Amino acid sequence: MLPNIFRRYTNELWYIFHIPFFFFVFMVVWQPFNSPADLDMGRSLFIFNVTMMMCIILVTLLISRTVRYLLGSSVNRSWWQLLAWCALELTVITYLLALYLYLMDPSIPYFRWLPRSLEYSFLVLIFPYMAVTGACALVAAYQQPTRERDLVRFADGSRQVRLVLLKDAILYVKAQENYVRIYYLDNGNVKDYSMRSTMRAISPLLEHYGFYRCHRSYFVNPSHIVALRRDRDDAFSAELDVPGTVLPISKHVYHEIAQKL
Repeated sequence: MLPNIFRRYTNELWYIFHIPFFFFVFMVVWQPFNSPADLDMGRSLFIFNVTMMMCIILVTLLISRTVRYLLGSSVNRSWWQLLAWCALELTVITYLLALYLYLMDPSIPYFRWLPRSLEYSFLVLIFPYMAVTGACALVAAYQQPTRERDLVRFADGSRQVRLVLLKDAILYVKAQENYVRIYYLDNGNVKDYSMRSTMRAISPLLEHYGFYRCHRSYFVNPSHIVALRRDRDDAFSAELDVPGTVLPISKHVYHEIAQKL
C-alpha cells in the first residue's frame, strides 16, 4: 500500500518543481549526449532550448500531478500505480520535447528527434524521479506519525478492509464460527463489529500489533489487562480495564502472558 504522504499535494509539488530544476542544471552543467551540438542548432540556442524544455517538463508535471491528486485513491493505492503514472509522464514528456525540437528545427524529421528526446527524458529525468520518490518514502518510513503507525486495518476473507481502528482502542477479538467480533472503545463506550473471517486468517495481523492469543477463541490487547486471576477450579481469566469485562485464558498461556505484562 502506498504511504499517505504520496496522497498529499505538497508531495506532488516536489515532483513538479524539483524534476524540471534538476533537468536544467544537469543539461547546462554536464551537457550529456552531445546535447550542445543538437540544441545549439547553429544559432546559439542551447540555453534557450534547455530553458524551454524545462518549461515543457514543468507544465506537463503541473497538469499531470494536479490530475493525479484530484483522482485521489483511485490512482493512489499502490506502488505499481505510482510507477505506472511516472512512466506515463515520462512518455508524454518525450513526445512533447520531440515536437518542440522539431518545430525549432524542421530540417530534421520528427522521428529523428524522438530518440534524442528519449535520452533527455528517460535517461536524465529518471534520476530526479528516483530521488524524489526515495526521499518521500524515507519520510513516510521514519517520520510517519505514531497515530498512523498504530492503525490496525481489519480485512475480511476477500481482503477488503472493513474496519480501521487505533491499536489502543481495541479491547479484544472473539471468534464466532466463520466470523470474528471486534470489541473496541469509541468515546469511552464499548462497541463491537462483526466481520466474515477466521482467527487463523487475522492471527498474523493481531500478532504483528502485539495482541495475545489468550484462548482458542480470543485475542486480547495486553494494554487493557489490569489483572490476571486463577480461581479455585483452576480456571484462569484476565480482567480488563472496562468494568465487567473478563476474558478466559488458557492454562498453557497463563504464565506466558503473566511474564510479558
